[in-house]
Amino acid sequence: MEELAQAADQLFYAMRRSRAATVGRSAAGLSMAQLALLAPLMEDARGDGLPVGRLAANADISVPTAIRMLKQLEANGVVTRRRSEHDERQVLIRLTDDGAQRLTTMRTELRARQSQALSQFTPDERHALAAQLHRLAGIIADTMTGPEPR
Repeated sequence: MEELAQAADQLFYAMRRSRAATVGRSAAGLSMAQLALLAPLMEDARGDGLPVGRLAANADISVPTAIRMLKQLEANGVVTRRRSEHDERQVLIRLTDDGAQRLTTMRTELRARQSQALSQFTPDERHALAAQLHRLAGIIADTMTGPEPR
């Protein structure tokens, strides 16, 4: 069990270093925290924008932290912020064209690095690895949603 835990830790740290290296070399100018915050906006099919609270929850950060980050991103032309027409208390965030391009660039660079590493496995190995990683992710998620410790 200890060997498996050490391998998981090693994988986690290698992935973090790889992502950090990609971010550091990228012309997109986005951090990993910003990428996590903005990622749901790429799936905003209608383009109406998403509430700050939803973006914060998805990135696992507080709403005040998300607001600070989004103000900075707005100043840099990555997003726009506007009040919801249906609820004045709600602020909706939308990617600008430049923001969408930056996010696409960053995702492409990250996927290229992942593909390069994963190409070292045979198709069968990749399939088996994907199945086990999905299983592990589910198990970890289940442990997080279980009963609260006393």
